[in-house]
Amino acid sequence: MISSKTDALIYLNKPECEKVLSDWCEMLSERNVTNNNTKINGRAWRAELRRAEPPYGAMLCEAYNDLCRRLAAVIELKPIDKMALSLFACVAAHIKTNNTRNSFAAQLGEKLNDATPCVSKLRFERLLNARTPDDFCRLLIQAVRIRSKEGCNVLSLADSLFIWMREWEAREAHRPEPADPFARHRVRWTNEYLSTLR
Repeated sequence: MISSKTDALIYLNKPECEKVLSDWCEMLSERNVTNNNTKINGRAWRAELRRAEPPYGAMLCEAYNDLCRRLAAVIELKPIDKMALSLFACVAAHIKTNNTRNSFAAQLGEKLNDATPCVSKLRFERLLNARTPDDFCRLLIQAVRIRSKEGCNVLSLADSLFIWMREWEAREAHRPEPADPFARHRVRWTNEYLSTLR
């Protein structure tokens, strides 16, 4: 059954996923946090993620490994999902607040200064046309920095990264795109972005 609801979550649709991701992102803003009976400095973890070479340098960070452990307790993570989480960790280190009002792609089209969208159409096209995880991660970090204090929808971003990485893996293996056009990253993001431009 084809669903045209492009803001619906595909891979991270369990309520526990949202809790894991939002708690983890919130932890990155705290100086003294107790995590599994261990005191950690979330800000130090954030700084370590920001210094890591995107996107795969995050896999060497303690914060990334903590996120993998937490999410693996909720859903089964495939190797490509761990790569998606690496991208997510790099990008999430730049998110100031979790804003759940719209999907991440819709937030990129929101008008912040009453006239222009948060991310211009040209910059959004570059995001859609990114062919490698490195380029996609770099462009996402720029988009998140532009949103700054408005924040981003952490769960929507993570789910989008799972979709993007699976599509990238399929492209690299010369496999076809999903039959459902509304399950494709480009269609979903374009629809959401344009929904807030209108």
